[in-house]
Amino acid sequence: MTETSIPSVTLRAAIEAAALVLAEQLGLGDEARSNDDWPIDAADQVLRMVFTGDEVGMLVLAVNDDVADRLQTNQALLDRAFLAAVQSIATATGLQLSGDVVRRNTIPLPATAAMILDAGSLTAFAAIVIGADDAAVPGSSAPAPTVSAAPAYEPASVDEITGNAMSSSAAAMSVLHDVQLLVTAELGRTTMPVRDVLALAPGMVVEIDRIAGSPIDLLVNGRRIASGEVVVIDEEFGIRITEIIPAGDQR
Repeated sequence: MTETSIPSVTLRAAIEAAALVLAEQLGLGDEARSNDDWPIDAADQVLRMVFTGDEVGMLVLAVNDDVADRLQTNQALLDRAFLAAVQSIATATGLQLSGDVVRRNTIPLPATAAMILDAGSLTAFAAIVIGADDAAVPGSSAPAPTVSAAPAYEPASVDEITGNAMSSSAAAMSVLHDVQLLVTAELGRTTMPVRDVLALAPGMVVEIDRIAGSPIDLLVNGRRIASGEVVVIDEEFGIRITEIIPAGDQR
């Protein structure tokens, strides 16, 4: 990690706050945890926003290329989320800061980093780089006009960050390729008052919101991504995929 005059405890609090804002606004997860390691290769490209004011630096988000492509289909949402995160850094450090716009490039070694988790599974890394701006990053385009940091925010919906992937010449970033995700097959759901749940006993039937013969939902970390039909393989149940849910319809 790089040297900075900001106390390490303050930096940790700042990156955790900023990472949580990015996670909530961009639909990346529900938890942020400071992390001493930065497992991103120097040649890998990340999403980053330059901030200026009492301190100069960058807020960085490292995701795989597919996620980065999807996020960049809504630049306004991306900028708004990063600006809100920069404001959280300003609040945690007591500094006056303002943000630029989000770009995609390589970065110098960060001063502090955090993991973004969704239901306990790693989805992204966030980091703060102190004392570096676009001029210090090879291949960066000229800075855009500085804009004020965003006010209060509401988490972004999945629909706001999904869409057709943009073509990109970014180098492959494989750091997240081996991350394990929880895959669940769901037959159906129902809603019951507490008294009915407490009254359940062996032999009772619970009706669910699924017609007999309907496809089974396949969920990844709680998000429906496909549907299929039940099969039996070597005396174990499985799911044969019959439909992949378009990104805009996943929920």
